[in-house]
Amino acid sequence: MSTTNDRVVVVGAGVSGLAIARELAPDHDVIVLDKGGIAADTSSRASGMISLSLEPFPDEWATFALSQFRDLDGQGVFSFTERETVRLVPEANADLYTDQAPDGGEFLPRDALKRRFPESFGDLSAYGGGLLYDGTGYLDALDYAMTLKWAAERNGAGIFRDHEVTDIRSKDGTVTGVETEYGVIDADHVVFATGWKTRDLLADHVELPVRPLRWNAVVIEPDNPLPDDCPMGSEPTMRIYWRPTDHGNVLVGGNEHLLDDPEGTPMSVQESFRKGVVEDVAPLLNGAAAGTIRREDCCPTADCASPDGLPIIDTPREVPDGLAVVTGLHGRGVMLSPVTGRAVRSLVTGEEPPFPMTQFRLNRFDNRSTNFDYRSHWGTGEDD
Repeated sequence: MSTTNDRVVVVGAGVSGLAIARELAPDHDVIVLDKGGIAADTSSRASGMISLSLEPFPDEWATFALSQFRDLDGQGVFSFTERETVRLVPEANADLYTDQAPDGGEFLPRDALKRRFPESFGDLSAYGGGLLYDGTGYLDALDYAMTLKWAAERNGAGIFRDHEVTDIRSKDGTVTGVETEYGVIDADHVVFATGWKTRDLLADHVELPVRPLRWNAVVIEPDNPLPDDCPMGSEPTMRIYWRPTDHGNVLVGGNEHLLDDPEGTPMSVQESFRKGVVEDVAPLLNGAAAGTIRREDCCPTADCASPDGLPIIDTPREVPDGLAVVTGLHGRGVMLSPVTGRAVRSLVTGEEPPFPMTQFRLNRFDNRSTNFDYRSHWGTGEDD
C-alpha cells in the first residue's frame, strides 16, 4: 500500500500509462517514461469508438468508464460525442430477435431502422434489421491522450519521451526503482504499461500470455457528408465496425489478427481489407459507396491480445513487491483506459475500486504460453 507522495514510475506513455498517471498524480510523485513519443504508437491510431455496452465486460466496468468519459468531456482538448450504435443482423438471423436485444439493446426490423435513421443507411437488403444500443459514442484518441497528459501534469506528474527504461531495480524482493539510459530513478512503485512488449521486458520476472495484435482502418469521405445523427455500427459476420467523424466522414475498422513478427510486418493496410470495405461495407452507408478513401491506418507497433480477450492488470506474485503490470488490452485500450487507471490506483494504494478486479488477475491462466488463437469480441460464438 502506498503513502502520500510515494514515487510511482509508469513505463509507457500510451493512453493506459497516461490514464494511470492522471489517477495517481494528485497524491503521488508520478514519473512517466517512454522510449519513443507520447501516445505515438498504437494509442494514436485507435478508432476512438466507445461501445462498452456491446463488449463482454462486467457492467461495472462499462458504467465507470462511461461516467469518466462524460466527466472529462470539455476539459483540455477532449470531447466525447455520444452516439447510438447499430449492430446489423443478417436476414437469416432476424427471427432470433423480438423487441429486446442482447445486453439491453433494442431490435429494429429493417424498415424501422431506416425510418429511425432516414439519411444514414444505403443498401440493407441483406439484413433483417439491427440491434440498437445507447450508452455508446466516440472520441479522438490523440486529443484524449493529450488531455490525460495535461491533467496528469497539472497535478505534478512528469512525463518524458525518448527515455528508455532498461531494467528494474529491487532489493530483498521489493522494487526500489528503474534503470534508464540516463541513469537510475528511485521509486516505490513501478508500473509497466507497454503492450505486447511487456512480455519480453519482464521475461526475467514473470511469464505473460500475450501476443501482438493488429487491425486495419480506413477513413472514407462520402460524396455527401453523413448526417449528424448517423449511428456508429458494426457488421458482425465481416467483423467490421464503423463510426462517423466530426467532419461527416466515416472511419471503418476491423480485420483484427495476431502477428508473429509485428516489427517485420508491412505497415500498409491489407489489400483484402481495403477491398472488403469498398465492396461490402461502404454500400451500407448513404453516399459512402461513391466516396473516396482519404486515410489508411493500422496500429504501427501492434496492439496486444490475451488468450481470453480480457486485460491483465495485476501485481503478480512472481514479481518484486511494488511492480504492477498492464497488458493484453485486446484492442480495447482506449475504451477501458478509465478502468485501467483506477484499477492500477487500487493496486498501488489498496483502495477498494468501484468494479470487480478478479477478471484482471494473471493467475486466471494456467497456461501462459503464446500459443493461443485470437479470441473475437464480436459475440458470434466463434474464435479466429
